[in-house]
Amino acid sequence: MSNPRITEILENSHPASGGIDVNIQSQTSVLFQYYLTNEIKTDITLTSEISIDDEVINVSAGHGFIAAAGEVLIIRNGDNFSQLRVKSVNSNEITVEMPMNSVFSIAGTGIIRGNINMNVNGSVTPVEYKYSNPAILGATVPIDISKIIITMQHGANVPDDDKFGGLSALVNGMYFRKINGVIVNYGNYTRNSTFREVGGEVEYSSKAPAGTSGTNITFDIEGIFGQVIRLDPNDSDELLSYIRDNIDTGSGMAGMTVSLVGSFTSGE
Repeated sequence: MSNPRITEILENSHPASGGIDVNIQSQTSVLFQYYLTNEIKTDITLTSEISIDDEVINVSAGHGFIAAAGEVLIIRNGDNFSQLRVKSVNSNEITVEMPMNSVFSIAGTGIIRGNINMNVNGSVTPVEYKYSNPAILGATVPIDISKIIITMQHGANVPDDDKFGGLSALVNGMYFRKINGVIVNYGNYTRNSTFREVGGEVEYSSKAPAGTSGTNITFDIEGIFGQVIRLDPNDSDELLSYIRDNIDTGSGMAGMTVSLVGSFTSGE
């Protein structure tokens, strides 16, 4: 038996009828941004509830926060999270860089002390930077990563395609992978040209007088591959990067971060 509604749609979509008008709209999913982080201490607890606009977070003793360069406080309760730079520390009171935008109860909330600065010496022991938020912590909503942005500042060192930022090409390289029981590698990068070879947009910024030269790399994942990287907490997905060479301040890398940009899905 034919369906009158389907017949109507088919007839209206025929070229002779001019087809169906389609109004393409921008997506309005909740936006997502997160710096890959070296997670240093993951068992810190909240000692008083956080209210909207709070800038001081009270945490358990032994947290280790010292407001070091690149130090961040990550707070999670299910899918709700904040990743904020630490401004100052007064005993167990941690002042963060901006007011909180949501309430976090003591129950079910976890705190991580980490550092987002990737200009480190990983030549002896590789240094891990990651994003994870597994279902065991209460998360349920997948996240789609559409862009990865790498920023480097390297003083007076002038960058070119045969260097890593403004440093000499790396011996071991910086690599990315996704894990969830199955490991998927996303490439190893030893020089700026290796980012470019897989579709990365590499931009060199000239320093102003007494300023800092920079290298900025953007992977438009959806534009390059026609799809996103989905991180699903129900599969315990993690996205990681490892530094395996000496790219610390003494070597000439003044700063380096990797930022994930995307959006929460509707929960499918």
